[in-house]
Amino acid sequence: MNNVSSRTHLDVMQGHVHGLFNADIKLTELPELGLKFYLLESSIEDREYSPEQVDTIWGNMPYWAFAWSSGRALAKYILDHPDLVKGKTICDFGAGSGIVALAAMKAGAKAAWACDIDPVARLSCELNGNENALEVSVCEHVSEVPDLDLLVVGDVLYDPRNHKLAETLFNQNVPVIWAESRAQTKLSHRGPVAAYQAQTQPNIGGFDEHKDIHIYHHKIL
Repeated sequence: MNNVSSRTHLDVMQGHVHGLFNADIKLTELPELGLKFYLLESSIEDREYSPEQVDTIWGNMPYWAFAWSSGRALAKYILDHPDLVKGKTICDFGAGSGIVALAAMKAGAKAAWACDIDPVARLSCELNGNENALEVSVCEHVSEVPDLDLLVVGDVLYDPRNHKLAETLFNQNVPVIWAESRAQTKLSHRGPVAAYQAQTQPNIGGFDEHKDIHIYHHKIL
């Protein structure tokens, strides 16, 4: 990605969040991952938001502008267990910033795809990959990923509205690793394989109850 493309991506991302937060996107290092991401500046943590502002934010949430706790924990889990992804083609479903896809590439994945229906999220994944000198492909649908070996999912399946989607993902002949906060675990019929603590960054309030994260396996041998 050349400098012009990077600036164009960043301008689009900045424009998307400015009206919601009146804040900037900043390149932010997550030290436990050794990776950098363009996230909303941490100063928004100190603000108070009216109920109307909260409704507007959640109705237009730029998920890619946060490092969500479950995605952050799943990324760390993959870095702690690189054999799960080494030499494989993985798809980070509901990728947001691409945090899990980038962790997989750092851990030795053959290829990583960041899958998200939000076109701005896909721009974010490309830009974050460029900043970390890691190549990540982007797509809108899982079906676009060739020779998929593993799905990784963080901060998506906790929402009951997405449980039908979960059934679709689990019914594919592809192993799945996913992360949910302990406060919201609803899907797994088995116990977690690991537990982590992670915090959403930036944390604009209401996220503290989701710091305890459980990691689950589906069809992992």
